[in-house]
This record gives sequence, structure tokens and C-alpha cells, in this order.
Amino acid sequence: MPPGIRARTRARTRARTHATTRVLVRAILALALSPAGPVHAQAPDRRVPMEPTAWPFTAIGRVNVAKGPAHRSHCTGTLVGPRHVLTAAHCLFDDRLDTWVKPHQVFFVAGQARDRNAGTAEVEAFRLAPGIDLRLAMRPHPGGIAAEMIGRDWVILTLRTTLPLKPVPWLVLARADLPKSRPGTVVALAGYAADRPYLPVIDRGCAVRIDAPVPGQLTDTCESMSGESGAPVLVLDADGAAALVGIHTAVTGGERVGRAYRAGRGAGVAAGSFAAALDEMVRK
Repeated sequence: MPPGIRARTRARTRARTHATTRVLVRAILALALSPAGPVHAQAPDRRVPMEPTAWPFTAIGRVNVAKGPAHRSHCTGTLVGPRHVLTAAHCLFDDRLDTWVKPHQVFFVAGQARDRNAGTAEVEAFRLAPGIDLRLAMRPHPGGIAAEMIGRDWVILTLRTTLPLKPVPWLVLARADLPKSRPGTVVALAGYAADRPYLPVIDRGCAVRIDAPVPGQLTDTCESMSGESGAPVLVLDADGAAALVGIHTAVTGGERVGRAYRAGRGAGVAAGSFAAALDEMVRK
């Protein structure tokens, strides 16, 4: 074989080898960066879509975060005062920049149902939990959160304008096991999930343990999905009263559904962790 042909053949072989190596590297990185957890056949979904036409669901809405022109996300928030919304802090953290977003990048839409809503407002400021640190270097893995940060994963948004809606009150219940410790009440989780981002879903009739596994945290058996971070864990009374006893911020285990996760067991922040800050900001 002439030298020129051998050289071109070797070059083509090296190119194919390098291309194969790049594909393998991309595949390995994709596996390494995917959220941990097995992919199972989908279990029956307990979540039910609902029209947010009645309180307290008119006070629950989407927290929209614009992290860049093509980098947007949403979580679920609850109006706890005329100008204050409670949600999960990690919703406001930009992993690409390894820092918090600015208030003007956040927007609240209350009671969204497709192209309708109960009110909208820009965010002018927010108050993070003391000591929260979500920098990537502090995380156990991408997309994860350190155990000691779960109880601090809350933020209070201050809206630029007042919304004429009835807020949801918060209720501190130390070491409660609900609904068993409050007979006659129903525990529910309502939020804007990734599979129905413009219409809320609710799991009505789940259970929650307050101050578990440690004070300031909660564990719940409510069905949830990506997008419901910050969703209120509610106790609903037979007489129509409702109160927020914590917020749902994370899941354990779960199953992949497209690019999102659906889980039947969650973790979050008990109301005792943020009640003092809410008392100061809302009830002053």
C-alpha cells in the first residue's frame, strides 16, 4: 500500500477511535450526572388534578424562576401573607453559577389553572434560612442536598405588590404524627408538578411526621413529582379550615418519569423552622 494511502487509513482509524471515545465519555458522564435511583414500572398515581377555585388552593401557585434566556424552572409556593410567599430555598439557587438568583428573576403566579390565575406579582426581595449553603461543593452529589440542609431549605419571598387573596396560616405542631394525632383532619400535598405544570395536583389523605427524623424537619408519604418543591403540607379540617404545617422539598427513592421524578415518600421543612421568621415578617 502506498505511504499516502497508509497515512490516510491510519488517520481515519484514529478519527473513528477518538469519535468512539467521545461517545463513550458522553455516555459515562450522562450516567454519572443522572439522578440516582432505579427506573421502575409506574405505580398507580394517587395525585388528582384540581381546579384551584376555592381557598386554600387559590393561595397556592407557581414560583417561576428565570435563570437565563433558555434556562427556566418552577417550584410551588404558598401565599402566607398579602405580600409574602413561602417556598423551597433550593428553587432559587442557580447551579450553573453556583450562587443565588436575584429577586427580579423570580415571579409568583397564584392559583394558576392553564391560562387563568388568581393573581400575579414580581418578587422584590427574599429572606433565606440562616446558615443555608447549597454550593455544589457542599452537596453529596449533583441534584442532591446535604442532610443538615433539609431543615434550612426554606425561603420567604416578598412580593412587589399586594395580592388580594386570603393567605394560608401556618401551624407549629411539635413531634406530631398526622393525621393520627389530630383525628378528623386530612393531610394533603398540593402543587404544580412537572407532568401538569399549569394545573395543580393534589394527594389528599397521605400522612406526615413532624420533627422527623430530627427537629425542624418532616417526612411525608404524599405522592409528589418534580416541580412540587416548596409545596405546602396541609392539614384540612372537616369545617373547611386549613393550615400549613410544613413544606415538601425533597424525595427519597422514587421512579423516573421522563426527565422528572415521581415519589411516594418525601422530606421537607416543619413549620417550627420558619415560624419565627414568618411571625416577624408577616405578623409584625
